[in-house]
Amino acid sequence: MYKYLIAMIFAVVMGGLSLSAQRRITPVTPADPGSKPSVTDVKTKIDPSRLVTTTDANGNTITVDTVTGQEYVDSTLLKAPPKMEYPLLHEVIAGVNVWDPIMRALGQKYGLGDVWGEVSLHNRYFPFFAVGLGNCNDTPVDKNYTFKTPLAPYFKIGASYNFFYNSNPDYKLQMGLRYGFSTYKWSVLDVTVDEGYWQDPTHYSLDNLSHTAGYIEVTFGLKVKIAGPISAGWTLVYHSVLHESKSPYGKPMYIPGYGKRNGAFTANFSVMYTLPINKKPVPEVTE
Repeated sequence: MYKYLIAMIFAVVMGGLSLSAQRRITPVTPADPGSKPSVTDVKTKIDPSRLVTTTDANGNTITVDTVTGQEYVDSTLLKAPPKMEYPLLHEVIAGVNVWDPIMRALGQKYGLGDVWGEVSLHNRYFPFFAVGLGNCNDTPVDKNYTFKTPLAPYFKIGASYNFFYNSNPDYKLQMGLRYGFSTYKWSVLDVTVDEGYWQDPTHYSLDNLSHTAGYIEVTFGLKVKIAGPISAGWTLVYHSVLHESKSPYGKPMYIPGYGKRNGAFTANFSVMYTLPINKKPVPEVTE
């Protein structure tokens, strides 16, 4: 009687161990911080709906966590998410856009410039804010009027992404998205209209018309270190007007911070000063 009872208990225990060894499990953080994450005890710590199972070229069954991007095969971590080499609050960068002043010196009839700042988060994400001034006093070639905009402010807010986030922060390749806004006045002066048969021209002006405009910018830029905390950078900008106030006289040809409407692309050039907040920690050397 006891021999049969012992044999049944032994069979149940061995069967349970076999099922436990074959059971599919999902990734969690390991108990030992120094070891690689394993695929145990998942049902209580991870949502199964975010797990995907696939097979690689060698026939191995791989479990992928679609939230963290971690991949596991037979309880072994294959690929971990990229580690951030730089601290969360890394640097503060202040810049001056000198593109418009240079172009004005070369004969451009509009634009002044802006100052801007951004914060480096892990050297990867860069919240951005700018404030500037713009004006215009232009008589287009072969046109019968002069367009004027007195000095007016504009503002921009957005963020950019650094593709070289784990590399030397003195050199950046960034892509960003910004929103710009301005409220200003514009005038069209000395408009000349011919009166047909009598050849007696008429002159009139539209003066101090109020206008607001909001626009979007998609940016792609490069930053390089010049010396010490001083850097310089080029930015190519695609822009488009999102909204603006309506006018019975049509749309003004210039928007502060945006420029003229005669093209979808523009550019700017900035000189920057970088103020470190948290430096990348230097590993300790042990003897």
